[in-house]
Amino acid sequence: MLTEMRGGDRGERAGSWSPRRRAVTTRSTDSVAEHTLSAQEARMCPALGVVFALLLVVLDLLAAPAARAQGVTLRLGLPISLDSPTGQNMREFARQLQARTSGELKVEVEGAGRRYEESEVLGAVRSGEIEIGATPLTEFTRDVPLCASFLQPFLFNFDALIEAATRTDSEIRTLIDREIVRRTNARVLWWEPYGSSILVSRKVPANDPVTLVVRPVGAADNQAKELLSICGGLPQSVRPSDAYAALQKGTLAAIATDIMTVREHELWRVADTITNLRYAPSLFMVVIDERTWQKLTPEQQVIVTELGQDAQSYMWARFATVRAEAYALATEKGMRIVHLRPEDIVAWRACSASLLETYMERAGALGSRLFAAYGKLRTHPCCNEAPGDMTTFMPQ
Repeated sequence: MLTEMRGGDRGERAGSWSPRRRAVTTRSTDSVAEHTLSAQEARMCPALGVVFALLLVVLDLLAAPAARAQGVTLRLGLPISLDSPTGQNMREFARQLQARTSGELKVEVEGAGRRYEESEVLGAVRSGEIEIGATPLTEFTRDVPLCASFLQPFLFNFDALIEAATRTDSEIRTLIDREIVRRTNARVLWWEPYGSSILVSRKVPANDPVTLVVRPVGAADNQAKELLSICGGLPQSVRPSDAYAALQKGTLAAIATDIMTVREHELWRVADTITNLRYAPSLFMVVIDERTWQKLTPEQQVIVTELGQDAQSYMWARFATVRAEAYALATEKGMRIVHLRPEDIVAWRACSASLLETYMERAGALGSRLFAAYGKLRTHPCCNEAPGDMTTFMPQ
């Protein structure tokens, strides 16, 4: 369950979804039209003008409860199953939102019935097909290059740093959130940890980049493709939903994916080795269409914001356990987990070093501000020293 409700009876005080001024205008031109006086008559009869104004107020107040009783349903698109930890978190957000707004706002989570691909969610939000969407951070990098900062190899590579950088009061997150709403017209509600970046293969581990030289490797996003290419591999586009079929064909040496994809698509049936590369964090972004956001009342916006913060905090509190369980399940199903040796990390860092340099040039002034904030964060007690072993996620 998300954290306890805050704000007392804020949900009961939240206003109607429909703009009241529009309702008044409609009634004044239709059902009330026959009772109106001309402007000249109203000036001649001030008392009648006052009565007329009061009548409109009364009609507006009578209409408001009906609008509140009807409620508004927000559709939330999700590219993974509702039974996943992320799907369960979305459903809990929906339940809490309906309770906090006394039914004025409802969320219909579309995961099983209308399954969106990761690449389709943001477009569906922008087109108005759905009001809220949850999809990986990688899907924002084309429209918002600043998002790719989190995907630079081995830059955000341990949990405390990632969690601190994605908090609502983080300068890094503030810069990225502003760019997302400016460039996509979608407002970020929360950032959610998802899993861990890995390489899935058959028999041969991929802990040393040399093992992938001139070999076909699948990847879903451009950042992973760039990493694999510059380190000698031959990247090919493979969506997470197609990973099973691609591995089953046996034409790829490995697939760059996420430990949660192994769980989501049962990849242990077609592969037997996981290399825990963990070169970049796996993050889900939950966004709402800006036009929808602006239609919410101020109190509804406060409730949605608070519940988004609760959802993010809740997932971080559970994340270590969720991730460890995913690795444990893969091991139970017969998969071997291979962790990077110190020399492997050196090799991957060496072959990918130029990617960060190129990205910093491409990121411009905003990128400079973000990396200045990153440098400041790395001096904070939370994040000034990485854990001794950042690759082992097995339960104790």
